[in-house]
Amino acid sequence: MNIQADAIIPITEATKRFKATCDKTKELGTTFIFKNNRPDIVMMDISRYERLFHLLEDLEHSEIAAVISKRKAQDSGKRIPMDDVIG
Repeated sequence: MNIQADAIIPITEATKRFKATCDKTKELGTTFIFKNNRPDIVMMDISRYERLFHLLEDLEHSEIAAVISKRKAQDSGKRIPMDDVIG
């Protein structure tokens, strides 16, 4: 993962200057809060988050559609009555 240097904020700065951290996040879209010189938290503008969330939903729907298509292609047509399943 590549992180732009200007998107990195030390955790002490983020806590002391939270409003400035939020403003920077809105400006850049995403900021990375570092703790002990390692990425610890990602802050994201809500519009960017919503786009990402919708992309993940679309991906999930595509995966479900692929499973359904595969099962339809392999369907033998045989059905088991519910009483046999519950037994």
